[in-house]
Amino acid sequence: MNKIAILNKAKALSGKKNIICFDLGKIAYSQAFQLQQDLYHLVKEKGCLGFLLVLEHPPVITLGSNRSRINLIADQKILQEEKIGFIQSTRGGDITFHGPGQLIAYPILNLALWKKDLTLYVHNLEQIIINTLNTFHIQGSRIGKHRGVFVDQQKIASVGIKIKRWITMHGLALNVSTDLAYFQHIVACGLKQYPPTSMQKKLKRAIPFDDVKERLIVEFGKMFTKVTKP
Repeated sequence: MNKIAILNKAKALSGKKNIICFDLGKIAYSQAFQLQQDLYHLVKEKGCLGFLLVLEHPPVITLGSNRSRINLIADQKILQEEKIGFIQSTRGGDITFHGPGQLIAYPILNLALWKKDLTLYVHNLEQIIINTLNTFHIQGSRIGKHRGVFVDQQKIASVGIKIKRWITMHGLALNVSTDLAYFQHIVACGLKQYPPTSMQKKLKRAIPFDDVKERLIVEFGKMFTKVTKP
């Protein structure tokens, strides 16, 4: 389903009292961001509950709103040689990596119709990840004030969001079978003491990506409201 088809479907379904989920497959970061912006304006105009995008990105490093490159280790030449994109994002937080095998979820939600509580929203995104991991017998947890989810002092998922007029953008990234070698080019989220890990690494076996995706959608629906696919 291309961008125009998604937007037309979103407009047609915007009156429903549930969150509409679109599975975008693998899509460039810039394309997903533009779609988020378009859906943001639709939520604002229609006053609907919102949408959930689930997807993967080709290899890309993104900077958060602090714009600091202090945790970027590789130079531009290396990134070009390894075909890793580099983008300044509008989300909060520090630097991170997105790539194949990493499950991305971007909720575009109208928190004015739920709860106007930023801290609670982030907490619940983390809980969705923790609940998803539990299904696969992985015990995830929070560590202090650090955002994201950790397993055995290693970071398995990150959370980075933007909220404007109580409508959310960006979201969460869960390492399912991500090639962790990509993370050598950065200090992910500035947390040198918590190296990245993945579900595959922890379980020491391959995991069907679609199984994790479907579980995360279910957990998202439990946390916020009913989630349906068009």
